[in-house]
Amino acid sequence: MAVFSRRNGYNTVAIQLERASDTLKRRIMATFYKQEFDTYDTIEWTNYTTGIEDMMIEMGVPYEFPKNEIIKRKNAEALQRFVLESKEWYTIFDFVERYLAVSDENTSAKMANEFNHILEDEVSAYRILDRFVVPITNKAELATIEEAKSTPYDSVRTHVSKALALYADRKAPDYENSIKESISAVEAMCCIITGLTGAQATLGAAIKKLKDKGVHIHRAMETAFSSLYGYTSDENGIRHGGIDFKNAPAEDAKYMLISCSAFVNYLMEKWSKVQCAKQ
Repeated sequence: MAVFSRRNGYNTVAIQLERASDTLKRRIMATFYKQEFDTYDTIEWTNYTTGIEDMMIEMGVPYEFPKNEIIKRKNAEALQRFVLESKEWYTIFDFVERYLAVSDENTSAKMANEFNHILEDEVSAYRILDRFVVPITNKAELATIEEAKSTPYDSVRTHVSKALALYADRKAPDYENSIKESISAVEAMCCIITGLTGAQATLGAAIKKLKDKGVHIHRAMETAFSSLYGYTSDENGIRHGGIDFKNAPAEDAKYMLISCSAFVNYLMEKWSKVQCAKQ
């Protein structure tokens, strides 16, 4: 919940896009230290030897082998200074991603949730999804992508994960290929349902055969996704390196990632009902 000054308009904050305030950085780091430092010993990291050293080295933080408590303190202070004093706005997010990557699944999930609360409260334009920091703020959009990534089908899950990773890369985002992966996720889901393989395994062909497998979708929706397939696959489409799709904008990649994830979820639900009816 927003604090008094925010609720009453005394402290208005613009959305933090391509920047991170000092307050945001301090809160992220404080939450990290609260999790990773032993309650009764402010130096002993609870998982000090399970990846944090590697994380610090990869980030270029001055580091010494922690042979005693003095050096542990020195390493901790070096990490704090490196992140908080960095002139690059994205350093804090690089830290978050590296930290979540070296954490176990339970810790990662817990900390991602706590970090997301901070990002929301500090009006950041970024949220954490699948250990990535992504420029998406809407909870429903995040939930849609997360659901699509949870599909039991490897091919679909792989395409959604790649689309997210390509979109979320802050230093070198690849929006063109993110769009390709997003539509490929829908294509893979349709082919799984219809059983099409080889040269016939295209979204254009598969979506028309969904009804043959008992998956009936509205004609307008079928037309809409056939048009999206054309958007990526016709002679000027992004899959063919069409001139119209050079330097595809972030908003296109975001729209395709969310829309294709939603359609994958929709098809999954339809297909599940068909399979249950046969049992």
